[in-house]
Amino acid sequence: MPLENSGFLRLFPVLILFAPTLFAGAPEHLTAVKGDSYLKYLLIHPLHHVEGVSKDLMCTMDYDDATRTVRSASFEAEVSSFDSGNSSRDSHAMEVLDALTFPVVSFTRSAISGSGGNLQVQGNLTFHGQTRPIAFPATVTANGGKLDVEGKADVSLTAYGIERPSLLLVPVEDTLHISFDMVFMQPGH
Repeated sequence: MPLENSGFLRLFPVLILFAPTLFAGAPEHLTAVKGDSYLKYLLIHPLHHVEGVSKDLMCTMDYDDATRTVRSASFEAEVSSFDSGNSSRDSHAMEVLDALTFPVVSFTRSAISGSGGNLQVQGNLTFHGQTRPIAFPATVTANGGKLDVEGKADVSLTAYGIERPSLLLVPVEDTLHISFDMVFMQPGH
């Protein structure tokens, strides 16, 4: 059968159109480097600011190096892993957050959009036993064989059923400021 009469010639333009998708590699499943990555909170009271950091967290993402696209992302951290530099304050935080009943804070993305390293991330944050939708901007930067993913989000303590702690009868602000920097080894490096 001559090539021009075959269905191949009719199908060829469709194959060319979808070739990048058909031949692209599967996204790499990456795990953040513990110790280099962190999840941080900032709590504001009129008299002082409290910052706590956890470097003991599990964060993963599926990353397509060919298209430089983040396909999925999630993190999980033990509430008890956050260190504010004051063990008494951290113990009180564990009480306020019911850490024995709700020991983990976690996030799973539902959608990621954007380009050029600037992302808009949507997903679900589970905190104090409640799961709520959240959206925040993030950036992805490739540097020296590593991918650096940074972002910030604000959450309402009362929306998650947390009673705001007080100092001298004055409660902290309702907004808990969260920031993160997750470091991954870039595929192929």
